[in-house]
Amino acid sequence: MKLKHTTTKRALLMTTVLTATLSVSLTINADNSRVEQFSKQTAAQSSQGNYSIIAQIGNNNRTIVSQSGSYQAGNFSSIYQLGNYNTAAVNQAGGNNVSNISQIGRNHNVNITQSGGTSRELNSSVRQLGNRSDIQISQSGSGYRGISVEQQAFSSNARPVTVETY
Repeated sequence: MKLKHTTTKRALLMTTVLTATLSVSLTINADNSRVEQFSKQTAAQSSQGNYSIIAQIGNNNRTIVSQSGSYQAGNFSSIYQLGNYNTAAVNQAGGNNVSNISQIGRNHNVNITQSGGTSRELNSSVRQLGNRSDIQISQSGSGYRGISVEQQAFSSNARPVTVETY
């Protein structure tokens, strides 16, 4: 069990080092990121905790991740922001939920809220390209749902996208 945690820490460290290496040539201001992860004691003992990977390259990017696991399974989120003034928020409850966000450009906004049970997965994937796109995703229920949204807003006139399932 300890080997698995060490491997995970090494992978996260490599991701951090790679991100830092890629951003050395950019002028970067302090970005705002907040991660909250909760799981019960048995989840931590069986390596079923929550995992988040956040990579920010640019200025004034913001992320908020709140994940709540169960005793059976944790959640996973990844956020990649390349550009300036991007905002990403993820709120996952239950277990086995997966969210992936990629924001390339500036002034993108995405908000993913997922719930679900512990044995079935809710999966959301968002890719935003260009400037000024807005995507809201909300899921609830038992699981086995997958939503994938790609929005290209190169003219800065993209209409907001809202997806809700219950």
